[in-house]
Amino acid sequence: MAEPSINFGTVVVVTADKDFAVLVADALRASGASVSDLKVRAPDKVSDELADPTCGLAVADLDAFPDGPVTGLSELYRQAGPSVRFLAITGVFDAEVARGFLRLRLQDFLVKPVVPADLAHTLTRLGRDEADPYPDSRIYTFLPAAGGVGNTTLALQSAVLLHQAAAKRHQTTCVVDLNLQHGSCAEYFDLEAHFDIAEIENQPDRLDRKLLDVMLSRHKSGLAIVSAPPCPWEMRSYRPDLVGRLLDLVASHFDNVVIDLPRTWFPWTDSVLQGSDHVFVITEMTVPALRQAQRLAHAVKERVHKDARFGVIVNRVDAKGSPSVSLTEVKELLGDAFAGSVANDYKAVREALDQGRPLGEVAPNSRVIADLRSIISDPAELTASSWTAPLRLLLARLKRGDTPSLNKAKRHA
Repeated sequence: MAEPSINFGTVVVVTADKDFAVLVADALRASGASVSDLKVRAPDKVSDELADPTCGLAVADLDAFPDGPVTGLSELYRQAGPSVRFLAITGVFDAEVARGFLRLRLQDFLVKPVVPADLAHTLTRLGRDEADPYPDSRIYTFLPAAGGVGNTTLALQSAVLLHQAAAKRHQTTCVVDLNLQHGSCAEYFDLEAHFDIAEIENQPDRLDRKLLDVMLSRHKSGLAIVSAPPCPWEMRSYRPDLVGRLLDLVASHFDNVVIDLPRTWFPWTDSVLQGSDHVFVITEMTVPALRQAQRLAHAVKERVHKDARFGVIVNRVDAKGSPSVSLTEVKELLGDAFAGSVANDYKAVREALDQGRPLGEVAPNSRVIADLRSIISDPAELTASSWTAPLRLLLARLKRGDTPSLNKAKRHA
């Protein structure tokens, strides 16, 4: 499949830092983009460059604006023509800046210190936005309402379905197992877990695309899995900037990202939920699990983006129903949060787990697959969401250790 050409036309770099201008120039060359003219302007020297019809990209060093990053970016937006795409670089990123970026519908941004390779890749993606109807990663997050409800099984099988559809469009899918102590995503497919947390724990910025490739587990189908070797004897919470860096990098390089969240709520859990396009709480047909799912649904719904898809999936539903709880009662309990149910096919699921193979290879006609397919829609069949900000937009703040979540009212201001 031929790579789409990248033509920015005139690029305006707004900065008072000569070294920053050189960094952008080098990244543009590394991205392979075609640039007819590169203009460097200090914030107080920008005149009509952004209004020029040939201008296709503005790279703004927001630290150079005395009135702050959001005010400075707003002024640039006011001056720019309709075809200008913006890439903002900032060293200050907090809740107020995040809200401003969301309000302005900023295409992309990076937080200092900027890794040259990340800048080049970001420029490449911005240049292809018009050719690719799905330029940003689609994030599917699975969260268990209780232990043993089948969260990992459904996350992995959903990833397989997404990967099969995406591969036809030459797109990629990656599973991220955030059960960093007890993860088993790699083992479910009889793969060795390669994500060595100790290698990067104290220096998250060391994790780049090359190191990530080394730490990925690969299924023969091409599905990528980020999974750490289980170490249940070490119960700890890893640094938010480590999780932020990992998800930032994965979201930058894969079209579909499926996240298997642990049941325990960590300081970084809110940000993962806020940055997801699809969030599913997994439960089963027992009264305690359903009660917990109902409570969890309220908490999660307050945290996900207003345009994200959210719902509760009820797993292991028998055809004859439960003697104590009917599916009708479950739907009434969950209301609008009910996303669907998945049949109980214990024999086929257990055989797939024992063989370390996807369920579709062991029992292609299993109702589990049919039910999940009806819930996890093929992205190509979806209307492009108005929520186009990539996952790193809401996760980049973790690099600065800023973990408090934005409340719903503020996020949607």
